This record gives sequence, structure tokens and C-alpha cells, in this order.
Amino acid sequence: MTEKERTEKTDSEFSARFDVIEDPKTREAVRDFYETFYAPEKIIRWWAGLYDPERGGFYYANSARDTEGFLPDMESTLQIVQRFRPFDQNGDLAAYLGPEITAKMIRFYQTKQDPEDGYFYHPQWPREVSRARVMRYTRDLDWATAVLRWLHAAPLYPTAFDRAKAPATASTATREWEPTVASVQKYVRDLLATKSCESWSNTLQTQATTFEATGVLDAVLDVLDEKINPAYGLWVTGYDEKTDRYYNLKQTPEEETPYGLYTCAYKLMIMYNAAGRLVPCSTEMAQNAIKAINSRDPGIRVTYIFNPWATLGNLRDNLKGHGTPALSAAFDALIRDNILEMLDAAKSSLGYYRADDGTYSFLQSGSSPTIYGTPVSLGVKEGDVNGNNLVISFSRHICFAIGLSDAIPVFSPRDAALMRELLDSAKPIVKKNAPAPTL
Repeated sequence: MTEKERTEKTDSEFSARFDVIEDPKTREAVRDFYETFYAPEKIIRWWAGLYDPERGGFYYANSARDTEGFLPDMESTLQIVQRFRPFDQNGDLAAYLGPEITAKMIRFYQTKQDPEDGYFYHPQWPREVSRARVMRYTRDLDWATAVLRWLHAAPLYPTAFDRAKAPATASTATREWEPTVASVQKYVRDLLATKSCESWSNTLQTQATTFEATGVLDAVLDVLDEKINPAYGLWVTGYDEKTDRYYNLKQTPEEETPYGLYTCAYKLMIMYNAAGRLVPCSTEMAQNAIKAINSRDPGIRVTYIFNPWATLGNLRDNLKGHGTPALSAAFDALIRDNILEMLDAAKSSLGYYRADDGTYSFLQSGSSPTIYGTPVSLGVKEGDVNGNNLVISFSRHICFAIGLSDAIPVFSPRDAALMRELLDSAKPIVKKNAPAPTL
């Protein structure tokens, strides 16, 4: 096959991915989004360059890989390898990675578990630093248990999830709530009364697995049902209902900017979906998410653009699984009427986060130097794992918002083969820069 024939075959295969979209204008707009923002081979090669074959994990950014003091971290590793699961026909990550890389990655996670409390702590960050940040240690627990499960392995010791099911002991009594309806609802109400919606929703969502494990997730959602504002379909206060909804929300205090509101909405939707429970005020939520998208505000973090889309994608899942036909039809009509402007708005904003090598950063200024207070890069002008993960996740939320049951793939079998080839041939990391800042 000639190079021209290979190119034509690749173009044809790419175009065929979008045939599942019935409306021709929407089909063309979605395809244009993919062509504009996804360079699969560049992403594959960049990911492979972050892999540390001696430690079995991935760095957050090139500056972390190249600088003494930084190590591969559990969150970055999960955000990358979750993209590899579809590369195996059965979704088997271990089968795709092969026995040698799988064994290294299992060891990478298992050795970070503390036998005393069942949580996982990264050696780059002192244990007390992680423990001071609930978002840090709860997320690392989620990441570690998920990846180990995908690799057909398990933690070495009972996890904090396991211990949460048992009566309170010295290791479980550090929670600010007990697994009873009264205790957890007081905890949730206190959070809502004292923190911004972005802050309290992050805190709740990182504990969602523990709420499930202890049987109190519905009690948490009962409080959230009470507190949602029916005029907005959002958890927001301090506005005038008589004025334009979205633009008035932009005048609310800093802690309730649209960014914070949709961080809150999309993360709480994850909890409603986990509980198999219909969220209230879905039409109002969708209307305001669309207004946020169409504002074309790029913000300072890529999540300003991503979070309203993620809200819509998770909301579509919720309505499809737990809503009435009328609610689903109302949602579909809203998207159908607005999707072309929404995609054009996303295109106008997302380019602010693209680095010179075709990757994406979390901040407009470059890679995020910290995640939840723990250092992950030098914060220079470069792509980072979190930014790339969010931009790739647009594919899922766009496809789900327009009613597809599956996301149109970003990567092809050829990309999967290249990734495996690069991982198998990965060389040890050689640090080039002076030690990183310490906490």
C-alpha cells in the first residue's frame, strides 16, 4: 500500500466514526472539533515520554519528569492508563500492558499503602501533608483501588473503604461524620453553610465511595435535594431571580463564580448517578450550563470550559437512566437547538490552553504547579496530564450530550499499537534539572 493509499484509508476510517450522528450539521461540527483539538499520535508520544519504567508510573508533566525531587504520581498514572483500557478488545488493561509493565504498576500502587489506616500516600509528599488535604488522600485511595482492580490485583491491606464499614476504631474515627443519617446530614449541612459550592462539592465527591460503602449516600443526596435552587437547577445563593440568570451569576461573590457552580454541579451529578437517583431541576440545570458554555469565557483554568460540558454529559446519563421520557425529551430539544453554537463557543475558548507540542495545560499560563496543595510540576508553559485528560474527556461529554450511547473514539488501533511499542522500549528517566521546591 502506498503512502497516499494509507492516508486515504486513514481519512476514510476517521470519517466513518462520525456516521453515528444523524444530523449532518451536528456531525460536521463534532468532526471539526475532533480535527481541531485531537492530535492522537502527538498525545501518544507525549504520554509515553512521561512513563518511568523503573518505578512503573507516569509523571504529571515534562518539567516533573526532568527535575530532581519529582516522582510519578498515582493520579497522573490513572488519568493516563484509563485511556488504555479501550485499547484491548475486552477492556482489559493488564492484557494490553503485558505482564512486565503490569507487575511494575501493581508494585507502584501497592507499596504506597499505609497498613495503619488503609490509605495510599505518595513518598514525594509527607504523609502529614496529604492528611491535611482531604481531596488529596481520598482521591489517591480512589485512584489506587481503581487501577489495581483493572490490573486484576488488590491492595495489600484492608483499605479505608473496608474499614469504614466496620465500627469506629482509632483508624476510622478521624472522619468528621459517623455512618448514620443524622451524623452525615449534619456534616453535609455544616459544609454547605461554611464553604463555597466549589469547595464543599469537591469535599463530598471525594468521599462518595465511602458514603456508598457505609450506606449513607442517599442521606447525603437528601440534603442536596433540599438545597438545590429550583430557579437555577444549581446550588447557588446571592442572586436576583428577576435578572438574566447566567450573566447575573457572574456578579456573585468570587467563591460562586460560574466556574465554581459547574465544578459543583458536575461533581454532584457523579454522586447522583452513582446512587441511581434522579437529580431535581434538570431542565433549569441544562439551560444554565448551556448559557455558561455560550458565554465563551475561557477563564484561567481549562475547567472553566470543561465543567459545564461535563455537567451536561453527566446530566444526560442521569436522565437516560433515571428520568422520565418527558425530561429526556426536554433535554434533547435544548441540546439540539443549541449544539452548533455550543461547539463553536468551545472551539473559540479551548485553544488558549494548547501548548506548542499539541498537548494541553490545566492553566492558561501552563502546567499547574500543584494539585490540592501538593507539587506536581514547575508550572511552566507546557502541557500536563490533567489538562490533556480534560480535553480528551470533551469527546465523552459532547457525544453523551447529543444523545450517543458511546463516545466516538479519539484513538485508533494504530495509536494503541504505537503506545505499547513505546512503553515496551521506554528508557530509564534521566533527570536534567536541579531539585524541585519542597513543602
